[in-house]
Amino acid sequence: MEAAVYFCCLEALQNVSKYARAARVEVRLRSEPSAVVFEVEDDWVGFDPATVGLNSTGLQGIEDRLSALGGSLRVRSAPGSGTTLVGRVPLEG
Repeated sequence: MEAAVYFCCLEALQNVSKYARAARVEVRLRSEPSAVVFEVEDDWVGFDPATVGLNSTGLQGIEDRLSALGGSLRVRSAPGSGTTLVGRVPLEG
């Protein structure tokens, strides 16, 4: 799980550097009772997730990596308002 979260955050940061033209990016990691959650948030270009979806190679790779662990990816973005990726990986009890 640690490697999956690391590589998902790395891919998200690479996407920011390639596409976002961001002045700021934040990576947050937290543990919840049933999951590990990470967020990668930038402050610039954004995009319409309904148009792009997970069709980009980077986002699809993140989704695939999380799905393999029973996790999920949520993308919040809009043109001109930045992007936030929220990944969730369940903790095995």
